Amino acid sequence: MTKKPCLLVTLFLSIALFSFVSTHAYNSHPPKLSIVIVVDQFAHHYINKLYPHLKHGLKYLLDNGVVFTNAHTPHPNTGPSHATFNTGTYANDHGYVSNGWTDKYGKKVACDDDESPDTFVFDPTTHNTTYDFGKSSHYLMVDGLSDQCVMQSQPERAFNSISISGKSRSAIATASKLGKAIWFDSRSGLFTSSKAYFHELPTWLKSFNDAHNNRLLETITWSRMYPRSPSAYNFFNIDNYEYSRNKETMLDRFLPVPDTTNTKNQFHFFERTPQANKLILNLAQKCITVHTNRKTKDRLLLWVCLSPLDKVVHQYGPNSTEAIDMIYHLDKQLQKFIRFTLRAIGKHQVVFSLTADHGIMPIPEILHNDGLSIATKINQYDFIKELNENLKNTYNVDGLIDNYKGQELVFNKKALQQLTEEEQNAMMQDAKQAALDNPHMKHAWTLDELMNKTTHPNTLEHNIKSQLYKGRSGEIVLQPQPYTLVSHWQYGTSHKSPYDYDTHVPLILFHPGKFERKYVRERVTTLQLANTLAELLNIPKPSASTAEILPNLFDPEYQ
Repeated sequence: MTKKPCLLVTLFLSIALFSFVSTHAYNSHPPKLSIVIVVDQFAHHYINKLYPHLKHGLKYLLDNGVVFTNAHTPHPNTGPSHATFNTGTYANDHGYVSNGWTDKYGKKVACDDDESPDTFVFDPTTHNTTYDFGKSSHYLMVDGLSDQCVMQSQPERAFNSISISGKSRSAIATASKLGKAIWFDSRSGLFTSSKAYFHELPTWLKSFNDAHNNRLLETITWSRMYPRSPSAYNFFNIDNYEYSRNKETMLDRFLPVPDTTNTKNQFHFFERTPQANKLILNLAQKCITVHTNRKTKDRLLLWVCLSPLDKVVHQYGPNSTEAIDMIYHLDKQLQKFIRFTLRAIGKHQVVFSLTADHGIMPIPEILHNDGLSIATKINQYDFIKELNENLKNTYNVDGLIDNYKGQELVFNKKALQQLTEEEQNAMMQDAKQAALDNPHMKHAWTLDELMNKTTHPNTLEHNIKSQLYKGRSGEIVLQPQPYTLVSHWQYGTSHKSPYDYDTHVPLILFHPGKFERKYVRERVTTLQLANTLAELLNIPKPSASTAEILPNLFDPEYQ
């Protein structure tokens, strides 16, 4: 009689222990390597359009991972969106309102600028000297996932966070303060960093640069991924170059690298080719080899930020041969990268994330000619000139509006000082109304009006409001009509609007044996990625983030 209660107690304890272990399995055995792949400007619509022709790495992640089909970025711009991935917050907290802005003194700054000599950028052609400008996360106002990873390092178990990118702002926004940022330097054609992240460029990076010296290439050729498969390129307007910035295709021709005729960027051709993605992924493989393997206890959060698609689509548009073929090449390149990673670390020790920072608007002139009459492009300079002339007639001050940045009118600080505070307030209302007189403008607010306005999450107004940061955002915020592009470029296209074509992005998580083979149609945002990875990695979430973790990943008992 005494044995049965003992057996029941033992059974109960065993079940309870098993439940505890299984419930907290993610905490007990977090992956050794976490890889976040951010494909710059990889709009979600590419998935449905190109899936029948995907055969390799992208297809592998789509078929095996947890795919969030209704994921959106609140900030469709490179710097702000990468900061959101890392911090789990909106720009009104992390401070990256755009890739650059005008400060309260009227000075134009880039989001990753830093004037301190302690942040000067290394000249990778010399290994030890620097340029005369700095780069850091100085303007990032909160901590991120990268910081939290590094703060969990132990004497016998390092936890590194490294971001590798084609753009400095992408690498810096994701590395933040304590991680390490590495980016492609268009001055030298090599990878570099700044003194904010290294005392000197690490040996492994120097050796990689020496083995991949792009100054020795002379020319490169971009060939189609599927030259004998016309169905892979059978899309409307794929060869329409009438409204592209570059009227000649980049494919199947010799491209000079470096291009010595271009004084601003001798590697502009290279940065827009699949070879640039290949180079970034090869460096990522080198980074993995150096910082973690099957035998060590060291952990690594690796950001791989791929920018060539963005660079080429601004030129040619999202439906161009160049855009489509870039994705086909990336599909194949990711297969090689994924296979390498799984072999090097072990498939149960790796978690992959893949997403994009923003989508892209189709070229509006092509849409208009195809019958979408609302599609239009507004010349930014003409728009500002008309507004300024209107304001001068009333207030007798030249050049009150200095710029149109993102969706905001930025005013000239010196010109504003010529008006009293009462006149400034009246002038702002007049400027707002003058902007709304344009039939392609839907809404307009002064900065204070929108910041104090009650909005509801996941609405267009809320996302626009959440991009504002006092002292960095413009004085008047505009919401153009759908398919209206305000740009200083005569040709090509851009993003930054609050509409689906700019905000709907892929989001995939794949943790073999744990996060796999599921489609989630619930609306989610990219703010949720940082906290989800923090939960998975058993580390604190970024301190300012209040976002929920992504749904349908962890077992219900765990949540």
